[in-house]
Amino acid sequence: MSDPVMPQRLLDLLDQAGGPVDPFGDVAEPEIATGQLWRARWDGDRVLVLILSVEGRDVIAAPVTLDPPAEDDLCLVVDGSRTSSGVPATLWAGLTGPVPIRVLDRPVDSWGQDIVHWAATAVPVPAEEVPPGTRRGRAVDSALEPAADVRADLDDTLDRLRLAPALPVVKPGEAPITLAGLLGKGPKIDLLRSALGLPQHEVMKLLSGTRPLTPDLAAVVAAETGLSTEDVTQAVLALPPELVAEVEHPRWRPTWTDLAGRDDVDEATARLTASYGTFALAGRQTGGAAPDWRGRLRQFLDRPADPEPPREG
Repeated sequence: MSDPVMPQRLLDLLDQAGGPVDPFGDVAEPEIATGQLWRARWDGDRVLVLILSVEGRDVIAAPVTLDPPAEDDLCLVVDGSRTSSGVPATLWAGLTGPVPIRVLDRPVDSWGQDIVHWAATAVPVPAEEVPPGTRRGRAVDSALEPAADVRADLDDTLDRLRLAPALPVVKPGEAPITLAGLLGKGPKIDLLRSALGLPQHEVMKLLSGTRPLTPDLAAVVAAETGLSTEDVTQAVLALPPELVAEVEHPRWRPTWTDLAGRDDVDEATARLTASYGTFALAGRQTGGAAPDWRGRLRQFLDRPADPEPPREG
């Protein structure tokens, strides 16, 4: 969804800070909760969503547009008196569905639970009585109306956001797949050292699945071994759910954006690399207590940068 549906004063507020920000308060690290209005972002797609519930690694949310002359009969049009910004908004309850937490970017506002309840129960038949300071949307009578285009654009944007790359997470009863297991017996280390130009200890990490394969490395391994690129890419140890939940929290998005710019990679690669670095760091540390993944992640990110290893010919 393109940002022209958002007033410029809100865009300026969203972009004036590097971390999650409440444009009507202070920079913060809020926990995700029902009634919050967030910006969801991945690549070039951005849309506002109202959180109706939190379900594991997803939120159930409905998209929101600000000031646009568009609505349908499953919308709730919210007056500016009910928003912290004073900007009228349209809540598209008919497009409610799961949105990955990993695409949430910045909090924008917090709305009343009466609005949340109306939206959560609006499908298939919205309640006739609406919360104070709101009204029911008007039906779209033709696919040629501008409102139909806005609704279709929102639906497409949400579909693309749901496809944002996810981290591999441990599933109960599922055996791990590693590159060593795929390749079986044979001269794996020497073959990959020569093809990839990496030292032996890095090749060992690739074989054991403790270092993720970038697309470039996966393509080389596939070409040298005859495996499919898809199989090679998936040959990593899945990560603990608690680590994944921490890494995907929006508090870390400015960090992944900064690392992506520093290392000239995309956000998904920056996040993936830090996740496996943290996982490997935790594996080297002892202790019977469950890992403090937020602390381990900060410890990994605060470590001195490793020098670039020489490539072996």
